[in-house]
Amino acid sequence: MLPILRGLTALLGFALLMLGLGWWIHPEPAAHLLGATLLEGTGRSTQIGDSAAFFIGSGGLLLWGALRAEAQLVLAGGCLVGLVAPGRILAAAMHGAAWTVPEIIGECVILAVAVATASAMRRNHSDTLFY
Repeated sequence: MLPILRGLTALLGFALLMLGLGWWIHPEPAAHLLGATLLEGTGRSTQIGDSAAFFIGSGGLLLWGALRAEAQLVLAGGCLVGLVAPGRILAAAMHGAAWTVPEIIGECVILAVAVATASAMRRNHSDTLFY
């Protein structure tokens, strides 16, 4: 099961990493993929910089952690993505943003995969450590 989880985590990380690079290279399609439009002026700079950093950071942690079998990195990347869900819920409930249920589900799935992968890595590590 661990190889499947690591492979899935690596694929998710790679996808997020590519989305982050898309924000740097060609931000309009990256924004469109997320259902957003590019802002103007300082807002655009912030939107591109922050979005790229988030996706490259979380994707890189997931991918590198999966490839190197580092549970802490996988968990950190998954938690970054998982923290977006409560932000979306608060934005919709308190600030008039749209309810984005499919995206929230996707973020929860990525978090669940990361937690499952990190747990399996830790179990595997402790099994090999004491035998």
